[in-house]
Amino acid sequence: MNGDISHPRGSGPGNLGSLEETLQQMNTLIKENRDLKEALKQTNLSMKERFEGLSAWKEKQKEERDFLEQRLEEARTRLNTMDVENEALKNQVKELEKSGAECLHTELEALRGQILRIQAEKNDLVAMNSELQLKMGQGSPSNSFIEIRIADDDLKVTKDLSSVPEASAFSMPKAESEEQTVRQLLRSLRAETDEKERLQLTLQEARGRIAELESKLEHADSSAQTSLPSAAETNASTEVKNLEDQLLKLCNELKQAQIKLDEAESMKRNLQDRCKDLEQDLGTLKTQLGDKQKVQAENDCLKVQMESLQAAIKLEQKKTQDEKNNLNQLKDAYTKLFEDYSELQEEKKKRESCVSKDDYDELQTRFATAEKALADKQQKIDEMKMELFQKEKDLETISVFQAQAEIYSSDFYAERAAREKIHEEKERLATQLEYVKKQNSQLQEEMESLGRHSMSEMQRRHVPRGANPQGPTAPNNLPGGRGEWQQQNIPDHACPKCGEVLPDLDSLQIHIMDCII
Repeated sequence: MNGDISHPRGSGPGNLGSLEETLQQMNTLIKENRDLKEALKQTNLSMKERFEGLSAWKEKQKEERDFLEQRLEEARTRLNTMDVENEALKNQVKELEKSGAECLHTELEALRGQILRIQAEKNDLVAMNSELQLKMGQGSPSNSFIEIRIADDDLKVTKDLSSVPEASAFSMPKAESEEQTVRQLLRSLRAETDEKERLQLTLQEARGRIAELESKLEHADSSAQTSLPSAAETNASTEVKNLEDQLLKLCNELKQAQIKLDEAESMKRNLQDRCKDLEQDLGTLKTQLGDKQKVQAENDCLKVQMESLQAAIKLEQKKTQDEKNNLNQLKDAYTKLFEDYSELQEEKKKRESCVSKDDYDELQTRFATAEKALADKQQKIDEMKMELFQKEKDLETISVFQAQAEIYSSDFYAERAAREKIHEEKERLATQLEYVKKQNSQLQEEMESLGRHSMSEMQRRHVPRGANPQGPTAPNNLPGGRGEWQQQNIPDHACPKCGEVLPDLDSLQIHIMDCII
């Protein structure tokens, strides 16, 4: 009987070696399963981080697109307001040109009439002065010739004054012709002032001659009292009276000429004021014209910028659509990988207690396919990164974005606030991840405790049954043929070391682990 018992124990080292190999394979499978789980976990985290990075980049692109659209709307509104202002300025310029031309035309006609009237009166004064000088017998033909020549020059000036605006009205622009007319009027008024001074000098000379004539008459009276008859005295007295009357008449005419000259001076001052106002209006119109040209240039620049912005926005929309499609593809791939990972987790939980070689091979093939899929996705992500980098370079090379670099600097604080918000979101996600990890570890501990509890329950349930084969040790003196027959009739679920019979394969595996240890 002892030999029969020792015989199965003698055949134990081979079975022990196979069990150790099985345990080693199981430990290897468990280790590889853990490594696979850790790799999937790391891949999940990296995919999540990349997805968050892509989401943040998408939000940034959306903010930039909104900002560009806002700038475009502002440019459009500004362009519309500038168009309205341009139309208003054009209407004002037309009204000013029309009113200024009408006012200048009426004033020019009035000045022409006044100049002709003053010229006629001046010619009358010159003729009267010449007649008086001829009557007095002391007139100088050279002086009269000079006066007549001056009068002719004035007439020529007047004729030139009336003819030059008509010629310049056809050859020059309105503003220049009006300015030329005002200048000619000022020159004619200066000539009138010179004529006034000349008439005053002529009056003084006439008074001096009259005084000289009076002295000569007195001398002639004193010398001819004894020789001349009374008729000569009466003739001289009448002649003196006539001269005095003519002198008084000349003085009155000179006073009237003085009054007319004062009126002409007041008109001159009015014309000077009007000329200053016209010059100010002309300067204002020039500045308005310059502002209008500047506004037109700004409008052209804004139109060019708007067209370039529209082209950039279209390009950016196209790029955003492509990136959105790529992101959707990545989401689908991520979802598929996550589903595969969930299936692997479920299968691992189901087959954690009994892992066979076929399952291991299947897991390994699936792991290889998962690694290959992850490598392909990583390659796609790298390609997308390169495309994004190239797109960022293209965006940086756009001249419109370079011109708006100063505007982008003002958005630094908003971007920093967004980054702080993203950082807070990351911290919140990190805390949630830690919480999930803790829950996972708790679940794993609960599963392990549950496994140990179930294992202990199975051990406790199967140990009393295994005591029966060891109990009947009495028939030790059975013949060798009987022992060999018993060895050949060992049930399938018997322990190779101690010979304990177990009801199922799970209980046998648990018993083998405890028996070997």
